[in-house]
Amino acid sequence: MRTGLPLVSVAIPTYNCARTLSLCLRGVLDQGYPHLELLVVDGHSRDDTVRVAREMGARVLFCEGKLLAARIMGVREAQGEFVLLLDADQVLKPGAIARAVALAQEGPYDMLVLEEESYNRQWLVPRLYAASKLIVNARFQQQAGFDPARGGNPPRFFRRDLLLRAIEAIPADVVPHILHYDHDILYYECRRLSQRVGLLTDAVWHIEPDLRKLLRTNLRYGASLRAVKATPYWELFLKDREGCLWFGRPWKEGLLALALHLLLKCVQWAGYQYAGLRAAFAGLLAGPVSRRGTRRA
Repeated sequence: MRTGLPLVSVAIPTYNCARTLSLCLRGVLDQGYPHLELLVVDGHSRDDTVRVAREMGARVLFCEGKLLAARIMGVREAQGEFVLLLDADQVLKPGAIARAVALAQEGPYDMLVLEEESYNRQWLVPRLYAASKLIVNARFQQQAGFDPARGGNPPRFFRRDLLLRAIEAIPADVVPHILHYDHDILYYECRRLSQRVGLLTDAVWHIEPDLRKLLRTNLRYGASLRAVKATPYWELFLKDREGCLWFGRPWKEGLLALALHLLLKCVQWAGYQYAGLRAAFAGLLAGPVSRRGTRRA
């Protein structure tokens, strides 16, 4: 049934996300927006992620690459005029998609940042994230908040044709290896093509991690930064963006946001160093093997 409203494709990359995915998908399905396409791009999860996605009506695609590759696959497979790049630990607030479509058309905007709020705030780590989101959201009161390198969260709601043009600018050999800064890279290339970016307030809840998940995720992010270092994006995100301290007012939330920022960077640094030591050790082991092979030849 055609309603006159544009098709919106919701693309969600997943890997072992069964714990939060059902809540995420329920938030999409409960939007009441009549013209939706739901895509889950999975990295061969070992839990019930794929089963949950299929039971809730999503089309499941499988991706061999890391997060940037999954994002790009979702965009290329999408059929909508608009694409919403959602994460499995995000829950749309009621009416968010309809409001995003209306705002994008009225602006007109080519992309929209979705203002986030913490879904859970119990215990220390979720409280740190909740404070950080308050500080990040405040950045969008000024135009500098939309800066890809020094601003707040990147947009999640895009015109698909803009995303497709931006993807062409990303070096193909970079795509399979990028885990961290995947979304930032997409936004950076989109922003080079269009300055029409807006803010949709009160749009998304974020399911915050516990300490164990924070450590596991950010160790992986840190290890993956070695792939970013081999790209043109290293200077932009690792030096310009990470050189900024996330701090602001009110003072209490500002201090909590700063504490989270420092914690995340310390964990990512440990992951980065561990990946370097592991690569060096692998090189040492490969050396004697290659020398033995040369002598036998």
